[in-house]
Amino acid sequence: MLAPSRSLKHCALAAACMLGMAAAGAATPPAAAPGAQPMSAPTSPRQRIDANGDGQISRAEYQAWIDQRFAALDSNGDGKVSADEIVNSPAARARAERRAEHLIKRFAPEGSSEVTRSDFEAALMTRFDKVADGSDTVSAEQLRPRHHRGPRHGDDSSIGPGQ
Repeated sequence: MLAPSRSLKHCALAAACMLGMAAAGAATPPAAAPGAQPMSAPTSPRQRIDANGDGQISRAEYQAWIDQRFAALDSNGDGKVSADEIVNSPAARARAERRAEHLIKRFAPEGSSEVTRSDFEAALMTRFDKVADGSDTVSAEQLRPRHHRGPRHGDDSSIGPGQ
């Protein structure tokens, strides 16, 4: 288990990244530069940073994006960001709400807005049984979500020579 201070730092860093992306998504870009392609709704972080839609990110656009990200984190406007500001931010609350709604949707019976222990256990044991395919054991890798399979963050075992 991580030490509390390290864990808090990881949580704060993850929240800061998430909030930065939310702030970038909330940006209202200025009018397109002459000759630029008409902008469709930004779908990637790079498109949100490219405020004039010309396919290039200028130093000024990047600086504006940095300023906007920090302003979204610095809720009291003191020029510093605390873990408390991050945790209590509207973006963090919205993310927690989305996660809670997803959990209810995934585990609650149809039409219910609550998950009982038996609902939760049944869904997860069904997953175990499917992965185990009749066995009483599975590897940790088998239980990881598909999109998280492979080397974990910080695992250099997949990096070969010269990479």
